Amino acid sequence: MKNVLLPDAGIIRQPKWGHLKDLHKAIKLCEEALIATDPTISSPGPNLETSVYKTGSACVAFLANTGTNDATVTFNGNSYHLPGWSVSILPDCKSVVLNTAKINSASTISSFATESVKEEVDSLGSSSSGWSWISEPVGISKDDAFTKSGLLEQINTTADRSDYLWYSLSIDVEDTAGAQPVLHIESLGHALHAFINGKLAGSGVGNSGNAKVKVDIPITLVSGKNKIDLLSLTVGLQNYGAFYDLVGAGITGPVTLKGLRNGNTVDLSSQQWTYQIGLQGEDLGLSSGSVGQWNSQSNLPTNQPLTWYKTNFIAPSGSNPVAIDFTGLGKGEAWVNGQSIGRYWPTYVAPTSGCTDSCNYRGSYSSSKCLMYFWHNDTYYYKIRN
Repeated sequence: MKNVLLPDAGIIRQPKWGHLKDLHKAIKLCEEALIATDPTISSPGPNLETSVYKTGSACVAFLANTGTNDATVTFNGNSYHLPGWSVSILPDCKSVVLNTAKINSASTISSFATESVKEEVDSLGSSSSGWSWISEPVGISKDDAFTKSGLLEQINTTADRSDYLWYSLSIDVEDTAGAQPVLHIESLGHALHAFINGKLAGSGVGNSGNAKVKVDIPITLVSGKNKIDLLSLTVGLQNYGAFYDLVGAGITGPVTLKGLRNGNTVDLSSQQWTYQIGLQGEDLGLSSGSVGQWNSQSNLPTNQPLTWYKTNFIAPSGSNPVAIDFTGLGKGEAWVNGQSIGRYWPTYVAPTSGCTDSCNYRGSYSSSKCLMYFWHNDTYYYKIRN
């Protein structure tokens, strides 16, 4: 779970930011007693608990209601109202400076105003807006490729050098007459493209609930040598939860070829695969936009994987955060002036029916409780409602 208080745009996410700021301020008032002694804990009633830290002249109390109904507790001769599932903080064992169920910060809703892109004009008066592109080569294109038996797990293989890992294999087919071969691929995630003899044959993607990919792609083979190139893509790695580091990614198989002319199924998983970490364009530094032979013809390629795109624009005036709308693109990563601004994948958007207008925070926590979804850089984020 990503519980974002200060997102990339730099806009404070209220009311959670303010509520936690108030909580930290209240805890700071209790510092002297908290670090000097252990608490004395008692239970003045069902689902009620008091924790008292006392040393010298300092006295701090935490009054907790672990039930789901409101309650009243008497402490040191005074009566205190405790909303269900809340804690009141008393830095002097008398006055409540904060109750965790009461929000004092106002909610804020951010909005963006759409502004048309302004053309950039060079010293000769020519416009340089418009898009140009470079096609990434399919398959092995770098000198640091290596060969291993079997299918390798992606995260350990790439070691954070790239989101991309190529799996390449050459096979010989004696006779393809009458055959209807199907390439079966299983991956731990998060997406893949399959190319046969340099041409895209099919793709597969996981989702936010299940990153694994399993596809059956009808393919066309030729008699003799055929080249299978599989590109595995990760779209951000899990960084929380039990054993998250053991989840893995990439095409770990099985990879099989079904429906050959003799009806046999060939398991390709244990073959000698050639691997390439990353894309050629990454090594060339195409993300800077200042290197490479960019094509600027009017027939801009669309719906074509492995394409680098570039354009120029004038930044909007003012100092407010700027957002770029990627809904006309597929999955990829974006750079502005050579600086990565993150991955994008507008195919998956936050659900319109996934949230309710109200939330009862009381009771035990569950991962589906009081959620508010939003979308950023090809990942579902959600925060606990306040």
